[in-house]
Amino acid sequence: MPSKHIIDLDQVEHYLLSVQRNFEAINEALDMHREPMRDEILNNMLAGYEYVNYLLKKDVKLLRPEGLHHFLELNNIVLCGSDVKKRKDFKEHIVSNTDRFYEQSEFSIRHLRSWAEKHRKDTPWKKAAGAYILQVSWPQLFHEGNHRTGALMMSTILVQHNCPPFVLSVDNAKAYFNPSSLAKSTNKNEMLGKFYKLPKIKKNFAKFLEKQAIPSYLRRR
Repeated sequence: MPSKHIIDLDQVEHYLLSVQRNFEAINEALDMHREPMRDEILNNMLAGYEYVNYLLKKDVKLLRPEGLHHFLELNNIVLCGSDVKKRKDFKEHIVSNTDRFYEQSEFSIRHLRSWAEKHRKDTPWKKAAGAYILQVSWPQLFHEGNHRTGALMMSTILVQHNCPPFVLSVDNAKAYFNPSSLAKSTNKNEMLGKFYKLPKIKKNFAKFLEKQAIPSYLRRR
């Protein structure tokens, strides 16, 4: 059944602008410093959330065969935006990234889809958290932009279950960035990462997603 909701883009813009204004202070509080939120990053994320709304209206499931090229497109948007000229400039990167997405032997979309199939009865929070942590842990699904693309992927999954999306804010930034950095430094293919660290990170991250959910981020379709 299609979601009854889409994302309130005005709310998303409000909170992301607040993060941008306060990013220096946020960065100082993090375990690992992050790239500043430049205007280009902010605008591409807003374009990404707009594309998520398009997917919600079309009831596109990102981890089904018909949704995979849309998943790739989310990564292209967070890195390049929608500008045709910039897409041409990034052509080699996009081709390389597409190959990685489908064919990387250590971790590709095939592995993520397999995980999602095994966890289809999980709560929306666990589905979103699990897919995200798998995507951003090493080796990552994309060459670049995994955290930003992952945030959009989580939002798509959550809103399709009529739960509020994930939106970065001043209040949740530290609780989002620190486990994301920990996951990035954890190898999903090593015994320790597979059977100890990653499950614990995923469990805690699901709790975080549910706790920070804000109903006003949703709009009725």
